[in-house]
Amino acid sequence: MRAFGGGERWVLEAADGLRARGHDVCAAARAGGALARLMRDGGHAVLELPMSGDLDVVSVGRLAAWMRRRRAELVCVGIERAVRLSCAAAKLARVRAVVERRGLALPVRPTALNRAVYGACVTRVVVNCRALVEDVSAFVPASRITVIPNGIDPSRLTRGAGAVFRSRFGIPERAPVLAVVARLTADKGHREALAAFREIRARVPAARLLIVGSGSLEAELRREASAHPDGSVVFAGHVEDVGPAMEASQVVLVSSRREGMPHVVLEAMALGTPVVATSVAGIPEMIEDGRDGLLVDPGAPDALAAAALRVLGDPALARDLAARAKRRVATEFTLDAMLDRTEACFRDEIVRRGGGGRPA
Repeated sequence: MRAFGGGERWVLEAADGLRARGHDVCAAARAGGALARLMRDGGHAVLELPMSGDLDVVSVGRLAAWMRRRRAELVCVGIERAVRLSCAAAKLARVRAVVERRGLALPVRPTALNRAVYGACVTRVVVNCRALVEDVSAFVPASRITVIPNGIDPSRLTRGAGAVFRSRFGIPERAPVLAVVARLTADKGHREALAAFREIRARVPAARLLIVGSGSLEAELRREASAHPDGSVVFAGHVEDVGPAMEASQVVLVSSRREGMPHVVLEAMALGTPVVATSVAGIPEMIEDGRDGLLVDPGAPDALAAAALRVLGDPALARDLAARAKRRVATEFTLDAMLDRTEACFRDEIVRRGGGGRPA
């Protein structure tokens, strides 16, 4: 099962934000998953389905009936593998506006079925950065693609608990900490982070690498991390609130091989923790190298280590990067701005398809 990540976070925040603005929002999610639980905990109506593939006719039928009962005017699909199933249900329920929201660099497979689905059913594609436009441009004309950058609400991040977090995981008070906050999957580049950390430890023996997240690679990464002595690699597991982990760190490492516009970058920027990240997908749209953070090529542990050491060794640089990053998030990547654009996009799409303009 997919670990909880940025895509799920977007669904939760968009659902909460649109409901607060007066819209009727409900959700269909994979049965037993974290998203279904959190949506229900947040007071949203949730339909849990097996969603076992394109031929899951039971899920299609139940989803179509749910759309009719809820009198849905727009369907927003949050993951690419659910697009075909959702389109079939929308057709049965006669929902005209179908929006796919894409948050990860993942080109659409050039199959005849996808050409038909994107040509005849998906009425708009929303991507969270310009870098993702190319992934769908072969199937969807530019007039049906909208870029809506991610936004965050920094107030949901706990502040002032960094020292408590360090104590909880036995991290010495003065030890420099580099944090990787991501699902434990191949795309996030944890192996490159571990390789970079070997070089960092050679220069800064007291350093600690903090790995925050859960996922399918956990056992394998723990085995690799065991080569580092004296518990210098700390696994914190999944945390709902990343604020304390980031405040406990001097640098947030984003070593991803593939991304969209990761929330973790915006969260670190908002909290004032310098970011060293790979220049993939939408990350360069958030960070100007040398101004708001430092960027390196993906798959290059040596470059990742050198950039991290540069921040650790230059407190003035670290302060300047953090200050500019905080200002940029506050002006360009707010949750309200993301919700404004999403609400306008959904309303326009409903009206364009002959609906009333209140996304349900």
